[in-house]
Amino acid sequence: MIPIRTDYRMRIRPWMNFALIGANALIFLNGWHIPSPVIDPFMLQPTAPELTQFFTSMFLHADFQHLAGNMLFLWVFGNALNDRLGHVGYLLFYLGGGVIAGLGYLLLSPIAPVLGASGAISAVTGAYLVLFPRTHVTVLFWFIIITTFQVSSLIFLGLQVAWNFIMSYKAIAISPLGGVAYVAHSSGYLFGIVVSAGLLLTRLLPRDGFDLLYLVRQGFRRRQYRAAVRSGPSPFAPNRLRRGEPDGPRRLRTRAVNVAGRTDTESAQELQLRRDIAIATQRRDFAAAANLYTRIVQLNTEIVLPRQQQLDIANHLMSAERHLEAAEAYERFRRHFASYKYIADIELMLGMIYGRYLQRYAEAAELLEHASKGLTDARKRQLAETELQAARKKLTDPSTT
Repeated sequence: MIPIRTDYRMRIRPWMNFALIGANALIFLNGWHIPSPVIDPFMLQPTAPELTQFFTSMFLHADFQHLAGNMLFLWVFGNALNDRLGHVGYLLFYLGGGVIAGLGYLLLSPIAPVLGASGAISAVTGAYLVLFPRTHVTVLFWFIIITTFQVSSLIFLGLQVAWNFIMSYKAIAISPLGGVAYVAHSSGYLFGIVVSAGLLLTRLLPRDGFDLLYLVRQGFRRRQYRAAVRSGPSPFAPNRLRRGEPDGPRRLRTRAVNVAGRTDTESAQELQLRRDIAIATQRRDFAAAANLYTRIVQLNTEIVLPRQQQLDIANHLMSAERHLEAAEAYERFRRHFASYKYIADIELMLGMIYGRYLQRYAEAAELLEHASKGLTDARKRQLAETELQAARKKLTDPSTT
């Protein structure tokens, strides 16, 4: 089975991933591959490794099949990660994954000199598994007939990771396996999974309702609910409660409260509201989506929708002159999507709301000053400076109109 594409929608051109694929291909086409002896000093040597070899080895390949397989996986899964991390972040992540894969190989299974980008690409696919588990992978399959089908990236990549971990265990504990550096692959997967999960947990990478951590949390909540139901009294059993003991439904309701202090009923309502909001925004019924949004923030004060949904609803609230709700929606967007390309425009809009409509001049001045430094459009920058002057004037002389 060969992956050929995913259904992830790109926001930017993944130029860094294109550059990495081009660099690998160019080096190979220049003759830097087995059996050329010129590549020996640049492969990662287990007996006498050099620092530079950790980097040079990940751009070398044994033959065309080795190169084609690696570059296909890098194309299918690397573009989305480049889009999510940005160009510099993605390059650092890619190189870091390759280095850690090499270290893992040297420490656990140093059989022979190693080369190839598969350690770094394993890091990329490990991060893809964490960040985009709900995307679908189109897979090319042939057995008597040639066909394609879609499978969840969680299943496709989960099986890849599991297989490599099993083969790595065999290489370490049973007998060395020549030809494929499974331990390097597994080390790359671990790097990608741990680093991407860490970025989400520390909020260095904005969270959404589609990453693996969210799925794990929802699964934990469902297990809590099932455990609460099993531990509650049976509706068919005789009532054996003693006098003064709370009745069955009351006990069940108490136990159904999860660790975060929210009931499973509230979690189910939140999930249904998320679905309804997604449907409303797809239909471009932003008025309905905005009304649903005001209900979901009452259930969960920390809720943040996917980026485009959050922005569309904030814009609608602003156009509907619901200024306080619009400001709150823009603030959530600004906090959770700080790396957004046009974040300065969001700060401009938020500063104008605070200054013009909510009389929160100190916050308006801070936002507008920051926005004016990031705006590239001359008219928007002039607008930000005008609004900033008005906010500062109000701060120094509140009686001005």
